[in-house]
Amino acid sequence: MSESTAREVWRAVLGDLQLQLPRPTFETWLKPTEGVAYDDHVFKVEAPNPFAVEWLERRMYQALQKTLHKVSGREFELQLTVKSQGDFYAVEQSFPVPDQAVSATPAAPPLFEMRSFNPKYSFDTFVVGPSNRLALSASRAVAESPGQTYNPLFLHSGAGLGKTHLLQAIGKSCASRGMSVLYVTSEQFTNEFITAIRNRTTEDFRRRYRSVQVLLMDDVQFLSGKEQTHEGFFHT
Repeated sequence: MSESTAREVWRAVLGDLQLQLPRPTFETWLKPTEGVAYDDHVFKVEAPNPFAVEWLERRMYQALQKTLHKVSGREFELQLTVKSQGDFYAVEQSFPVPDQAVSATPAAPPLFEMRSFNPKYSFDTFVVGPSNRLALSASRAVAESPGQTYNPLFLHSGAGLGKTHLLQAIGKSCASRGMSVLYVTSEQFTNEFITAIRNRTTEDFRRRYRSVQVLLMDDVQFLSGKEQTHEGFFHT
């Protein structure tokens, strides 16, 4: 079967599902997908990022396969893969959350300072495309309900594709509703962690980070390879 025919078949599948699903679900998860090829046994569909593939496989696989059979009249094994250009995605990580309670008299939580952030970085000014639609949706969800939908949220992409823009948009949205927000770079966190160890003030260091309602870290990938700092971050 030709690639163009695969696209046509999948568009018919999407058209059928669009009538059955809530619009936000369809727009976020299904609209960005594309049929790319099939043979006698397998029908291949591409999604924009790994998180979308995982979500579709976990939540909608049976419905997708059933609709594909209905539209094509054939029994296929549906294969979901990631588009090669899907270079910006959001991943929900599962990291241990410390149970230790914050001191009854913690230091005053550092508040988000509007003046230290780019005023142009907001959800309204973010340029949406096929490869970052999910990242934007996940970031909005975090801003609306911090610590509930994704906790933590990890944004991954190449340089200059909007991670900092979304991070600051989350912070400003939360701060506008009176939440305490701490925004740091991984370099700032590392320097503070090293200083705390040197000065034997690690409890104060942990209290500072645990006292805020929303913690945002930019360039978190630079913690990779720094084993002690990495461990310190996930136990703070």
